[in-house]
Amino acid sequence: MSSLDSIFEELRQQFKTPDALNPAKSDPLFYFVHAPEDTLELKKRIPLWIAKFREDGKEVEVVSFADLLWQIIDASGRWDDWLESEPTEEPEQINRAVKDAVRSGNALVEAVARHLDSALPNRVLFLVDAALVHPYFRLRTLVSGLHDRVKLPAIIFYPGRRSGQYGLRFLGFYPEDPNYRSSLIGD
Repeated sequence: MSSLDSIFEELRQQFKTPDALNPAKSDPLFYFVHAPEDTLELKKRIPLWIAKFREDGKEVEVVSFADLLWQIIDASGRWDDWLESEPTEEPEQINRAVKDAVRSGNALVEAVARHLDSALPNRVLFLVDAALVHPYFRLRTLVSGLHDRVKLPAIIFYPGRRSGQYGLRFLGFYPEDPNYRSSLIGD
């Protein structure tokens, strides 16, 4: 069994024991921590893992951070302006403009919250493509913005490294952030 499959089975076992989902009475949010270089392999396994959850009587909704970011960018109405200015502007300036759109009105938090707002029985949310929020948003900031709004179990597939009980290093190169309080499963 691969490392990714082992991490998934650990997670799956937690979902089979309802009390294990929320021992601290916090939001039912999990980080599936995996090596960034395993992201492509992980994406290939998602359909298999969805099928396994279905065997367990769970319905899975997959939400891509990439899709959410594109929706936010489209809604900003600024895409054509960015394309026009791209040849003459520094990449950092374009990134700042995208970051502003993603953060304006807590757009990314609200986009994710719309998928977490109903606690339908036996439903699980997979949040994929987390690497694409870089450099626009920090995942811990997202989770903080969702505090007390998560009504169904959600799994963020997190490309990075664990550091201690509550620390993560996004993409393996950011400095350790020791303030993740959701359940961390994996590397």
